[in-house]
Amino acid sequence: MTTESLKVSVLYGTGQEQPLLPAFLKDLPQVEVVTEAAHPEQLLAGEPVSAPDSVLVYLDGEQILPPWLTELTQKLPQTAVLVCSGTREPDFIIKAMQAGVREFLPLPLAREELEAALERVRTTRRRLQPVLVTRGKLVVVTAHKGGAGVTSLALNLGAALAELHGETVVLMDLGRPFPDICNFLDRESPYSIHDLVKNLSELDRDFMRKIVQKGDDNLAVLHGITDFHLQDSLDLTALDKIFSLLRGLYPWIVVDLSHWLDELFLHVLREADATLLLTELTVPDLRNLGNLWPTLREWPEIANKIHLVVNRHYKGNSVRVSNLEKLVRAKVFHLLPSDYEPLIEAINRGVPLGRVAPRSKLWTGIQEMSRLLSREILGEVEEGKAAGRSWRQFLGLGKGK
Repeated sequence: MTTESLKVSVLYGTGQEQPLLPAFLKDLPQVEVVTEAAHPEQLLAGEPVSAPDSVLVYLDGEQILPPWLTELTQKLPQTAVLVCSGTREPDFIIKAMQAGVREFLPLPLAREELEAALERVRTTRRRLQPVLVTRGKLVVVTAHKGGAGVTSLALNLGAALAELHGETVVLMDLGRPFPDICNFLDRESPYSIHDLVKNLSELDRDFMRKIVQKGDDNLAVLHGITDFHLQDSLDLTALDKIFSLLRGLYPWIVVDLSHWLDELFLHVLREADATLLLTELTVPDLRNLGNLWPTLREWPEIANKIHLVVNRHYKGNSVRVSNLEKLVRAKVFHLLPSDYEPLIEAINRGVPLGRVAPRSKLWTGIQEMSRLLSREILGEVEEGKAAGRSWRQFLGLGKGK
């Protein structure tokens, strides 16, 4: 593995150059001498454009710490200042450390000690470098009633996002009382979300990777809690830590969320980057949604991220999209066509719909929705992938409703 060069400046505090120092440094691997200064003013004057990783200060036999040393460490707070001196008095060394000196190297200087000190600087620098932390996008799929097709959509939306972006998507099963993603994918796992809750104090990235089960199609699964008696163990503190780790590890997390209107449900909706709320165009569905919608509107941080999705849509329905939009005073985000046979075949085989019927109306609709959702959440996706027809064009409805 290639290691970045360590940039080192040499300051001769005595005003006299010492050829031995740059010779030592130039002989060390991955060390670059960027400056040699005979006087501290050369390093202290003006604002440094690019501070070195380390300054090696040669003091020889001075008995009193020079006052400019404190100014040097303060002016270059991210730079490791190393002092070489023939004075080994404890009081001198302590004052040097109090002034901000990182390490003290006795003279005569040994090459091995200098190399070890610079390696410690390199290790500290690597540890303190800002790490690019990914923040995965959290998409919640839910409904206002059971049997709306939440698990099917969550699973296939995850597959569509994985296909679109070429990245791993985690399906997180928060279905209650029946987490069904493992059943829909015909998978079994010895681990579930409960294993994370039990080990919350030790929960880290490595443990999360162990619990999340990898699979085909760039789909990984965090299985739900199947034991009814243990489902209450998932409190909000545990949920926040789990979400935080998942966001740091995976670019997309799709949550299958049951429709129970409780504190956990609302908390997950607050955490989401987007929520897909499924409904069908039936009179009972509109009545139920009409009762739920005002409650959701009480929390703008939830309501503003909700996307209404009509599932199992067919053209001959007497209840129209316009009836729904008038009721909730919001636009429908997407329509998914009724396409029963290929969907049931996929469920029975335990695979995403795209594996069974890649040209089916429903899979095409889910792919289209994944592009629209990605464009909204990310602001952009790969050129050519974001462009797509609206659901009205897809269903042949033109501009009408």
